[in-house]
Amino acid sequence: MVDRICKLSPGKYITGIKNISWNDDFLEEVFPGGPFYSPVIAAEAVAQLISWLIIKSSNFSLKPVITMLDSFDITGYMIPGDQLQLTGQIESISEDSALAHGKVLVNGRSVIELNHAVCYLYPLGELDHPQKARIQFKNLYDGGKYLLTSIHNNPLPIMREKIPITTKKWVDTITEDDQPDRLRGLKNVTATEAYFNDHFPRKPVLPGVLIVASMVSLSRTLVNRLLDRHDYPEKKPVAVLLKKIKFRKFIQPGDQLYIDAEVLSFAADKSSVKAKVICNNKTAAAAFAEFIHLDYNKYRKNYPVRTT
Repeated sequence: MVDRICKLSPGKYITGIKNISWNDDFLEEVFPGGPFYSPVIAAEAVAQLISWLIIKSSNFSLKPVITMLDSFDITGYMIPGDQLQLTGQIESISEDSALAHGKVLVNGRSVIELNHAVCYLYPLGELDHPQKARIQFKNLYDGGKYLLTSIHNNPLPIMREKIPITTKKWVDTITEDDQPDRLRGLKNVTATEAYFNDHFPRKPVLPGVLIVASMVSLSRTLVNRLLDRHDYPEKKPVAVLLKKIKFRKFIQPGDQLYIDAEVLSFAADKSSVKAKVICNNKTAAAAFAEFIHLDYNKYRKNYPVRTT
């Protein structure tokens, strides 16, 4: 997810870049004609950047896995043609855990912020090949600076009609929908998914951000249904905050995930949802999501955030 590591101070901070292309696999839409890069996947790029900081700081002996995240703020969206500036900082570190913070910026303005990510530190050799990790780091790190580029002034892309967008499906099917304020969905985890090649070579584990993506996706579906039921079909839910994110166990190929979403509050302009993931009859992850409800004109005015 990280295209280049630009600066690194062992034990302190790291910066990098991620370019967004029309050919990217993780484009989404709230309204037709306005594709944007998945904020959850952008968060994974920051998480990977922080991972490289800890790996390098430990001389390729440790690898972090995020187990808890206080909050994940979304204040703008990223679109094809953007270059994302990624930053990560270590707030504290011990022999077996670390506390970190990260941001995604577009044109110098923060659009995503990860606050207080708690990481458990595993021996690198349990999850990955240390020599392979050294080669990957060498290929990523150039010791340069941000390659800032001028971005289009239009608030939304203008080439949508020419390039069809196929969005990722984070939930395979809805299994229970008999209550208006709750949904249950199913996600099958299969070894054929490409991300298992790197996450992790010696112990395939479903990336935590994809677990979050499944919770957000089902929560958004639930809120969409409530908007239609309350005669607001012109509005769509836009995620602005995820908080109290917790991961309790590794998810591996062959697992089935049941995702539960329940509305905590709902109004014409906003809603909040709590979600959890159950695997083998145990809670594997949980989070709270907050949405604002926008019609097309308000959405086009407010997203994505631009400084040019």
